[in-house]
Amino acid sequence: MGIILPELKDALVCELGLISFPEAMEYEHKLLELRHQEKIQDTLLIFQHPPTVTMGRFGKTGNVLLPRGEPARRGIEYYDSDRGGDATFNCPGQLIVHPIFSVNLRGARAHINDLEEMCLRVLEGYGISGRRSAEHPGIWIAGKPQNTARDSSFAKAKDKQIGAVGLRFSRGVSMHGLSLNVGPDLSSFGVINLCGVQGARATSIENELGRSVAVSEVIERIKAAFSDVFRVRLVKISKDKLKGICFGPPVSRANK
Repeated sequence: MGIILPELKDALVCELGLISFPEAMEYEHKLLELRHQEKIQDTLLIFQHPPTVTMGRFGKTGNVLLPRGEPARRGIEYYDSDRGGDATFNCPGQLIVHPIFSVNLRGARAHINDLEEMCLRVLEGYGISGRRSAEHPGIWIAGKPQNTARDSSFAKAKDKQIGAVGLRFSRGVSMHGLSLNVGPDLSSFGVINLCGVQGARATSIENELGRSVAVSEVIERIKAAFSDVFRVRLVKISKDKLKGICFGPPVSRANK
C-alpha cells in the first residue's frame, strides 16, 4: 500500500503587489491576531518591497555597510523587524513569501524546512540547483571554491544567496518567511552583509539563467510548489477583501 497523504485543506493567498514594510507588517500582525483567535484561515501573502533594509532581532548594525543616514539619502528605507535573523535587503524584482500559518501540528522546524523546500522546488523547475546551508540560513547556489585550503570559508567558496529566510513564531502561528530573488538589481545588495555573512553575494533566477523571467510567472510557480509542499488548496483573495477582513470596511464621508 502506498503512502496516504493528508487531505488538502483550504488556505487563503493574497498578492499584495508593491507594498512598504510598515504596511505589510500591519497586515501580518492583524492576521496573526485573527489566526490566534481562529477567526481566519491560514493565509499566504506574496508581495514586493521598495528598496528596504530590515534588521532582525539578532542582527548586528555593523552588517549594514552604509553610514547612518546614507540609506535614506539613497532612497532606501530602514526598519527594525521582529523576525529572527540578521540584515536583509528587499527591492522590486524580489518576491517575498510570508505564510501566517498555524504550526501547532507540524512544528516550527518542519515549517521552516517546508518553506525552504518550496523555494528549492521553484528553482528546480528552472533547472537551478539550490541548496540549504548548515552554516547560514537561506537558499544558496553553490559556487566554485577559490582554493582548497583547509580553512577555506563559506564566503571564499563564492556561494551566492538567492533566497533569504527569517521568521517569527507566536503562540503556534508563524509570520514573516522567505524572499526569492527573481530579477532584482543585484548591485543594490552590496549595502549589507547578506544575512550577516561577510563577502556573500546575491544572485537571482534571471542571473542564473541569463534571461528575463516574469515575476508573475514565478508567483504562479511559488503558489503551485507551496500548495504541494504544505498540502493546502490555495484560495485567492483580493487585497481589498483582505483589507476589509483585517481592518474593516472603509468609513464613508457620510458616516463621519
